[in-house]
Amino acid sequence: MFALVNKVNLHKQRLSTLFKHRQKLLQQGAFSHARFSVIDSQLLNHLYTLSDLKADAPTDHFSGQSLAQVTTLTWQELGELAQKNSDHSDIYRLIAADLFTTPIDNFTVYFNTLRANEQLSECELLQYNLNHWQLNDLKALRTSVLEGKEKPPKVVKTLLFSQPLTAGELQVATLHDDFDIAFAALVNSYCAGHDGVSDKLFKVFAKTNDEQHKAQLLALAGMTNDTRWYEPCSLFCQASPEHCQFVLSHFIYKQALPLVIDLMAIAVTQQGAYSAWLILTDRPLAKAAKMSMVNTNSAIKPQSGINLDDAEHARQAFALHAGEQLLMGISFSKANSKEKLRKFAGTLVQRINAPQFELSTACGLFHVQQSASQWQLLLNESQRGEHD
Repeated sequence: MFALVNKVNLHKQRLSTLFKHRQKLLQQGAFSHARFSVIDSQLLNHLYTLSDLKADAPTDHFSGQSLAQVTTLTWQELGELAQKNSDHSDIYRLIAADLFTTPIDNFTVYFNTLRANEQLSECELLQYNLNHWQLNDLKALRTSVLEGKEKPPKVVKTLLFSQPLTAGELQVATLHDDFDIAFAALVNSYCAGHDGVSDKLFKVFAKTNDEQHKAQLLALAGMTNDTRWYEPCSLFCQASPEHCQFVLSHFIYKQALPLVIDLMAIAVTQQGAYSAWLILTDRPLAKAAKMSMVNTNSAIKPQSGINLDDAEHARQAFALHAGEQLLMGISFSKANSKEKLRKFAGTLVQRINAPQFELSTACGLFHVQQSASQWQLLLNESQRGEHD
């Protein structure tokens, strides 16, 4: 009995540790696909074991069912079970992504049923299958949402404006007061490869006051290769250093590396900028030879600085490699990004490659982190399609 209890506790502890590792990994935006795959596989193995031992487990994740039984449920039943166990949403997202690979037939019809029954919140889980990003003939609903007559959940607004839009719809959506709609429309333009995305971003950025929203806009701006964003990015990172790593890691063009180096020279942004540097270059830097004096908030503090000469030498070396973009120390271009970044996963990798996929799929890749198996399957399918 004691051995069984100890076994259950070990599985539960390992499950908790793995989810923490996974979350930390995801926050980097780019990481080894092999490592990601191992973590996801181990998580599922522990979930299977714990669910088989549910009678003795301290936590029942699936309302008395085993995970094997859960995999036989319909999407609707999975959603209902997830709502009953909302404290374990991370587990259900993983299951939806890895174990429910068969999408709902004719998702538009199913979506309209959810809408009629006021159950659109279920899309929070349904979005983890990229096939569920394909919605047809919903222009009337988009118009209703744009006019404020209907106010669906954030995930639904994102889905609605991740479809092929008319020029008029795109213009109205981009300048909409609802940030979720505007951002979805901007991502739509980026994924579709439209000209003028950066100009549209400037208009939205100028009227946005929310710090989190500004960070999202700057991250997208970093992928447009527009040097006009360097100054507002620098000012924002200094004012909101907690967003520095996230924002700067999206500035994937090599010509933006001096911006990252400049922010590594400033005390308040040094840590975030250096974290972004490592994500972009995978090149640790030497420490400054001497203790440097830095000024932060009018207080002079001694701080061991980063050797910026080393950073500049690294930047010059990367500039000699073919390809105008850089991630995880890999130089690449738009034409070969899938091939060059094949060993990596994460939101940054997905967002870089998104414009190479069909529009709704591309938008889904931008907004939703894929599991390790999903991303590998998508790359394999894409590679087969290119060779057909």
